Amino acid sequence: MADKVKKFDSEYLKEKRERRRKQQKQIQYVIFGILLFIIIIILLYMFTPLSKINNVKVVGNDNVSKSKIDKMVNVTSKSRMYTFSTKDAENKLKQHKLIKDAKVTKHFPNSMTIKVTEYQVVGLVKKKDKYVPILEDGKELKNYSGTSTDDGPILEGFEKDKKEKIIKALAEMPSKVRAMISEIKYDPKSNLKNQIKLFTTDDIQIIGNINTIGNKMKYYPQMSQSLERDDSGNLKKSGYIDLSVGASFIPYSQSDDSESESDKDLEEGTAKEDKAKDELQSALNDINKNSD
Repeated sequence: MADKVKKFDSEYLKEKRERRRKQQKQIQYVIFGILLFIIIIILLYMFTPLSKINNVKVVGNDNVSKSKIDKMVNVTSKSRMYTFSTKDAENKLKQHKLIKDAKVTKHFPNSMTIKVTEYQVVGLVKKKDKYVPILEDGKELKNYSGTSTDDGPILEGFEKDKKEKIIKALAEMPSKVRAMISEIKYDPKSNLKNQIKLFTTDDIQIIGNINTIGNKMKYYPQMSQSLERDDSGNLKKSGYIDLSVGASFIPYSQSDDSESESDKDLEEGTAKEDKAKDELQSALNDINKNSD
């Protein structure tokens, strides 16, 4: 009886080991099949048109054209996803004088996104017979032949440190506010060395301090909307905005009516008495709270 039990146990163990070996072989076959399938898929992807870059999306560009960016990164009909260097493409893009930063991202199976951050064009200066764009970092694009969607205002009379300060101030402003300024003149007086004069696209004259104008002009859209205008869009009460100290609207004196709009002299005198009564004051109070 004991011999039969031993024989049964031996056969059972042998059969169990055999089933285990078969299961292990099956698992090995499955794993091998999966690996073979993956290798075939990879080879098919690598050596067929599936891996060729066929869609490049460019975002963030306003002043540098997509065709120019495409040319710089040099994606051709032979460019493949697994060999194309995003780092090299980013370095090439950053060499462009209008591009501050660039990020190139691949998307499986065969597309790519190029995101660029451009230097802002904050103003223009006249050089001989043409206007030269100035970037937020102070560079002048003397040989720039492209077109800019955000030229900024014309700067007049600024030199050296004053030029650096006005460029910094313009860079601080939202682009929509900067676009509302047509011209800025350096207009110092004997006791006001930092005074500047701004002319806007909606025919408002502003005087300010070069050191604080960047922050105060953020509120200009509200100021402009607060002014009463006639059906033609002209101001009902002619005057200028004074942002040099605080913020006030100062009507022009009657003697100024004969002078040109861009060159009217700034008057004080009795006009100071009207400052607090002007319809602009509620909007200008916001500036007093958030500046100086």
